[in-house]
Amino acid sequence: MLQHCQGQRCQASRNIRGHQGLITAHTQGTIESEISNLGRHLIEVRWDNGLHMYVFPDEIEIDETDEAMDEEWNEAY
Repeated sequence: MLQHCQGQRCQASRNIRGHQGLITAHTQGTIESEISNLGRHLIEVRWDNGLHMYVFPDEIEIDETDEAMDEEWNEAY
């Protein structure tokens, strides 16, 4: 199981339909939490377009650039 951190940036790897609407591919968001429900691993994302929904891990890509910048900043300070 993938372990993501709260506050980590991500983007939709494809279009995702949810009860709140459509998240189009490449829409960016912030991971808020993760849960396991009925054997399914779900990630709660607050999308930059204002929607807030749970997605499967294969529906998002973690923003490695954001993570690398955090590491560089921590090393510098």
